[in-house]
Amino acid sequence: MKQFLFARIPSICICFTGIILGSLVTNLLTGWPVSPFPFQLLGWIVVCQGIDWLLSHLDFQRWLHYCLVEGIILYVVSLPAALAFHWATVSVESIVAYSLIFLAVYLLLIWYFRRRQQLLAQELNQLLQERQQQA
Repeated sequence: MKQFLFARIPSICICFTGIILGSLVTNLLTGWPVSPFPFQLLGWIVVCQGIDWLLSHLDFQRWLHYCLVEGIILYVVSLPAALAFHWATVSVESIVAYSLIFLAVYLLLIWYFRRRQQLLAQELNQLLQERQQQA
């Protein structure tokens, strides 16, 4: 599981991003039509990372509070972006679908990073216990 969380998932994400960006650059250079969606998405992800970075400087009492504040802010920022970039339309069905997808992706990301932290903490605790036993 640790190998999957620490190596495979990031590797898949990095490879996918590299392939998509390489394809976009190739298409731009060869004159093939290019959708603005990947550029919009990349910009939105960078903005979300900036928001996450800013929030990391605040002192939250609990990890859950951080997740709730981050999720609400990201949703409030991303819904207007989704409407502006036409990722969703101004209809109840579209906004509900977008909201459910946002929630599912956000919960998956929370689980992923929380699980990584737990595995790191277990490894560090095990190393500390081994050192204490040796001393």
